[in-house]
Amino acid sequence: MTTIVDVTTLSIVLNGYFEDSSFITGAQPTNDDFEVFNALPQAPSADKYPHLARWYKTIANTEAPTKCEHPACGCEVIKSSNEPEPEQEDEDDDEDFDLFGSDDDDSEAEEIRAKIVADYKARKAQKGPLPAAKTTVVYHVKPWDIDTDLDELETKIRAIQMDGLVWGQVAKRTPVAFGIRHLEIYNVVEDEKVSVDDIVELIEGFEDHVQSVDIALMSKV
Repeated sequence: MTTIVDVTTLSIVLNGYFEDSSFITGAQPTNDDFEVFNALPQAPSADKYPHLARWYKTIANTEAPTKCEHPACGCEVIKSSNEPEPEQEDEDDDEDFDLFGSDDDDSEAEEIRAKIVADYKARKAQKGPLPAAKTTVVYHVKPWDIDTDLDELETKIRAIQMDGLVWGQVAKRTPVAFGIRHLEIYNVVEDEKVSVDDIVELIEGFEDHVQSVDIALMSKV
């Protein structure tokens, strides 16, 4: 049975694997590296998969090793560039992606693939869960007129509390026009827990104080 693997999934796993490893096994390129290299249909994106791209470039500039022909020796030697390449029969392209080639190599290919995935998962588990994605959001809250009590408004806004929301300690009163000042206040939100749109709606709900709310800045923490 031929081993079929989604290219995107394989690229993600390999990129994580090569974050801490230079090659598939050991400190030098081996046949394992070239089997994986030949399985990739094209060079990976350096923006999406920087570690995989680094490894890919290294292998692309390295001549493939081959087994020594001496029966008592299991070492690997570098293939001379002067040796003629064996002729290959033309094969029809398949829609599926064959990870390591022919059916004869399935057992070895599956072992390599399983090792990569297992090592990647083990390293990921050791690092622990990724920190929650957070965003700093700055709001410009415009009052109705000069008589609006911004201190009272700030108190009302800070009373908005929810899991994953932390208000900044400082709020500013920034001049707009005709003596009117808007309230500039910020918070830090966990992206998966808090909707910025919901916060804006809650602030706009203070209709006696608030004319409008603008998002002045959003920055990933």
